Amino acid sequence: MQEAINVFASIVYTSVSALIAILAVYIGLFTFTRLTRNIDEVSELKKGNIAVGVTLAAMAVVIGLATVKAIPIITNELLLGHILNAIILGVIQLGTNVLIAVFTQFVVIAIFNELTVRKGLNQFYELRNNNIAIGIGLAGIIIMVGLILQPSSEMITDAITNMLR
Repeated sequence: MQEAINVFASIVYTSVSALIAILAVYIGLFTFTRLTRNIDEVSELKKGNIAVGVTLAAMAVVIGLATVKAIPIITNELLLGHILNAIILGVIQLGTNVLIAVFTQFVVIAIFNELTVRKGLNQFYELRNNNIAIGIGLAGIIIMVGLILQPSSEMITDAITNMLR
């Protein structure tokens, strides 16, 4: 009997993880593409722009870092039958952690771009022109900021979870 419960819990965990991953990446990349008005990411990806692809991949990694801790908490709430708590946690986690991560990334990228423009290098222009070095450098900055933000995402998750209990 315990094995059947474990299988069920694993299926629920996998389903919740997949759903949160899809929603988080959609919300995060949708928001990021709205904030980067200078680049049409979809068009650039269709052209095979590696620099833009690397930058978006880094953003997806950061979105994952921002949401990963919420998944077992939300799954546990579902398995305990606390469906409303699970939904509230899910909405708040996606709403806060993903948007904070994306907005912070955008601010960091904008500041970095401002600093490099002063030296004659416009990152957004270079990304549009498939400058892979810029894409990799920007991806590194995005991942670094995401790693620094991860503990704050965990703090938000813990605080919200404690409020609902």
